[in-house]
Amino acid sequence: MKFTASRRLYLLLCAGVAIFAAAYFFKGAHTLGLVVDALILVAVAVDFQLTPRPRLISATRENQERLSIGRNNEVFIYVQNKSSLDLRVQVKDDCPLNLNPNVEVFECTIKSGEQITLKYEVIPRRRGLYKFGDIHVRYLSFLGLFYRESTSKAEKGAKVYSDLKALYDLSIKLSRTTELGELHQRKRGQGTDFASLREYTVGDDSKLIDWKATARRDRPVVRTYEVEQEQRLLILIDAGRMMLSDLEGLTRFDHALNAGLCLALTGLTHNDQVSFGIFADKPLAYLPPRRGKAYLKKILEAVFDVEPKMVEPDYLGMLSYFASMQKGRCLMVLLTDLTDAVGSQSMLAGLASLSGRHLPFCVTLKDRQVTEMSHQGILKDAHDKSVPVDQIYRRAVACDLLSQRELALNVLHRRGCLVLDCPPQELSDKLVDTYLEIKTRGRL
Repeated sequence: MKFTASRRLYLLLCAGVAIFAAAYFFKGAHTLGLVVDALILVAVAVDFQLTPRPRLISATRENQERLSIGRNNEVFIYVQNKSSLDLRVQVKDDCPLNLNPNVEVFECTIKSGEQITLKYEVIPRRRGLYKFGDIHVRYLSFLGLFYRESTSKAEKGAKVYSDLKALYDLSIKLSRTTELGELHQRKRGQGTDFASLREYTVGDDSKLIDWKATARRDRPVVRTYEVEQEQRLLILIDAGRMMLSDLEGLTRFDHALNAGLCLALTGLTHNDQVSFGIFADKPLAYLPPRRGKAYLKKILEAVFDVEPKMVEPDYLGMLSYFASMQKGRCLMVLLTDLTDAVGSQSMLAGLASLSGRHLPFCVTLKDRQVTEMSHQGILKDAHDKSVPVDQIYRRAVACDLLSQRELALNVLHRRGCLVLDCPPQELSDKLVDTYLEIKTRGRL
């Protein structure tokens, strides 16, 4: 049970001190000071009796147990006043500071016998397990001489996952889109399962001609195949040192993880066998191939607290390790970042070595600030002095980084690897669209 003196009480006490100080000059002031102090004590005692007890003030919290990183997550606090007086209150929730609440203290008035609802938002920047504490309600006494505090026990844990809101929106989109229905239809084209025979038309691959059927019908006949719809998808997230840096509010790793989970949901929705892995210099998490949308929940639980490490990733060893866990050909998607062709030799070699057995797909995060910096600090002529020297140097560095990055991506493309390089805000949508295109064309 806590008491805090109000500003009004401090002013009264200062007045009493001033009267005692005046007693040095006026003899009667000492007696007056004693009277004033006695009156203050009586006022405090009366105020204590008239002020509602803390047990008449209660507070509860309502929040989601699973929060989304980088999103506005709502938290509601319900404060009830069971006393017979209207109260001016200050409400503070013990919210973890790492969740970045937009309101720290609420100030309001609660009428007698009523309940109010307070709302604030948290925007987590890191995944993991967090714990909310108690709710503290401080209210002014009847005469306004002090504050009393009521503490409601409300300890509760909350997990911060990847972007659950994006997964929810994508799930609705996949269930409603007509493209999903079209993909489930039987397609004929390049595949492995025989579908039917048809007459040869101009542009057909001569390798598809069925010579026995051609001899029987006395005209060219080709075989058609069904595109395999239930395919294998391996999603790998780089958790090395390059993924620790911040990019547009979140780490590169979190952006990659958000996009990887959206891709996993799309694959599971299409009944593909989806496996999920995270690595740095060693495997940090791995979930073997499974089908069904229910598998996404297990993936979320397994990776919600995995963090990148300040180590150099072992691309060659890790890519070979995860590839050996696959029983057949799969689309191997690696979400990572590139520095230059020389610094990424291990990754380039690892992806290139897989192009024979699997279909490698390298996905990188483009930094829009570097791109914008490369368009600044341009000199009009050799004598132009309007551009600061430091801006010219920044542009030179940005242009060099972009050229080396483009060189590394070109090397990957020439070695048979699919490449996607885009800003983080567009990454999930473009990755899903590219995956659907790969399935439609039967690339796997």
